[in-house]
Amino acid sequence: MSQVSGGEPRRLLGAFDLTDNPGSEQPTELSHHSVSADPDTLPQPRHHEPPELSKRAGDDFAWLYRRDTSTSGVAGGDPRTLLLPLDAHPSYPSSYPPVPAPPPPAPRRRNPAVLMIVILLCLTVGAVAGMALLLQADWRTSVPGSGESSVQQAASSEASQSGQVAMLTPTQVTVDCKAPQSTDGAGAPVVYVPEQMSDEKMNTAWRCNGNGVGQVVTFGFPAETAIAQVGLVNGYAKVDPASGTQRYGEYRRITKVTWTFANGTSFQQPLHDGVETVQKLSIPPQSGDHVTLTIEASTEPGLTGRGRDAVLISEVVFGGSA
Repeated sequence: MSQVSGGEPRRLLGAFDLTDNPGSEQPTELSHHSVSADPDTLPQPRHHEPPELSKRAGDDFAWLYRRDTSTSGVAGGDPRTLLLPLDAHPSYPSSYPPVPAPPPPAPRRRNPAVLMIVILLCLTVGAVAGMALLLQADWRTSVPGSGESSVQQAASSEASQSGQVAMLTPTQVTVDCKAPQSTDGAGAPVVYVPEQMSDEKMNTAWRCNGNGVGQVVTFGFPAETAIAQVGLVNGYAKVDPASGTQRYGEYRRITKVTWTFANGTSFQQPLHDGVETVQKLSIPPQSGDHVTLTIEASTEPGLTGRGRDAVLISEVVFGGSA
């Protein structure tokens, strides 16, 4: 409710119905209650315009502005609107409990199936490596250039010094294949009988034409002979007396054989190409009256077109308990 000029009260809308009477200073009766027309007794508005601010033309809300001289750096008398910053946050007392931190994430559980697979793979690799070491220890093969491995050389040396191993000579040698007689560079006849494998001569040999794979040579011994070492020259280690030609590289060279004893035990021996000396294999003592040698593999001949497609064994050796 606002004041008007002349001190006349304005008509109240709503619960009261005042009617101005120009002919009388007393108000007419009200339909519900009688109230005094004295403006001092009428209800006053809750808000008043500040007396120091005059209403500007066309601005009905100018009275909302008031002077703010408390802020430093602002010119005196400059009306400013006091607004609360948008990013203001209430400050909580220190007695409030701190907000707990979120719990750490649970540790990732590993898949049991994956762990089992990894364990099985590790066990398999370990087993294969162990078997390879055992096989390497059992099948002690010769190395190129020495004729026998360092283990075999040490064992042979100790055996020779202690008298536990002695060279054995077979009493009989039989073969299923034998090449016919030929001649050397001087025209002298050359034979390839099997007994020449145990005559301790490198210029003589047994010969079988072809690759020789599957051919069997049988060596006879007295009954219950204990054999602990075997070996052979895997080619024709002859030097021609007339021309000086080395025959080893002209023919095939045997690269693998199998030794089988009378009790049924067998041992495979890989052989190195290029070694013209005896390549030995030490084995656990085997008793019996015979040993068979089976050719498992051979190289291609060094020369072709000159009758060199053949396998030859210049020498075979056996060692046994004295």
